[in-house]
Amino acid sequence: MRKDHVRALTLAAMAMLLTAGCATTRPQWPAVSDVPTEVHIQGRWVWAELFADNVEAEKTFYRDVFGWRFESRGTGTDLYTLVRADGSPIAGIIHYPKPAGAERSARWLPLMSVPDAARAADQAAASGGKVVVPPKNLPGRGETSVLEDPEGALFGVIHSGTGDPPDAFPSFNEWLWMELWAKDASRMADFYRPIGAYTVTPQEGPGDRTELHLVANGYPRAGIIELLRKDLPTTWLPYIRVKDLKMTVAGVERAGGRIVIEPSPEIRDGKVAVFLDPLGAAVGAAEWADENAGEGNP
Repeated sequence: MRKDHVRALTLAAMAMLLTAGCATTRPQWPAVSDVPTEVHIQGRWVWAELFADNVEAEKTFYRDVFGWRFESRGTGTDLYTLVRADGSPIAGIIHYPKPAGAERSARWLPLMSVPDAARAADQAAASGGKVVVPPKNLPGRGETSVLEDPEGALFGVIHSGTGDPPDAFPSFNEWLWMELWAKDASRMADFYRPIGAYTVTPQEGPGDRTELHLVANGYPRAGIIELLRKDLPTTWLPYIRVKDLKMTVAGVERAGGRIVIEPSPEIRDGKVAVFLDPLGAAVGAAEWADENAGEGNP
């Protein structure tokens, strides 16, 4: 992704958060869970925001491929689209204009649960990252901030006002995994470790690449994969759990998306694929079984 596009998305995120709550007529932000839990698990990735210049096109794509449903909140420049998968809120869509000359016009921004967004921002800045959007309270949502890691990957932190969603294995078409594609996996693990209170565990990565898991509250919450090509930008890639990867790949192509990493036996036993949606936002799809249900993971 071009640097000018990343900057435009950053500014869009900043404008969205800094203007939130300024207008007295602005409705509350949707909570990350319909049912208050009052439970916060530091280091768990609980939400994602999609910035896109054509919200209706994105809604059509994700509805056709994953069956997502959408609710509009607010009007005009305050319009916010809540995303539901099988009835559960999982994400939001925010409109921003496509910057001139940009190759892509959409991007996913994942958000990590933290006990204190201000402290997380301070930790990021102290470890070589940047505070893109200072901590701010979004009415109905909680305290949030947008940060940048030392390699330039954008992510958000949130302390939900009502608690995180229930900590259960995701249903089909919900978020399964967050993965950072980084130039220096060990350095990035050191950066994220204090923010998410993570224990870092090495894994056998695909193609002999370095892979690390970020573990919080006893479970892996995200992964870091080291890039072979150091000229590629560091970025967070969200994965959606699907029931049938072959059908999902066909659905992505039929709906106007583009597969950039085909399922391959050399990568996660052929159970994952990576695609760009019609506006260029990168997403992974994984056919992943719930071993707690007796299915066994691939």
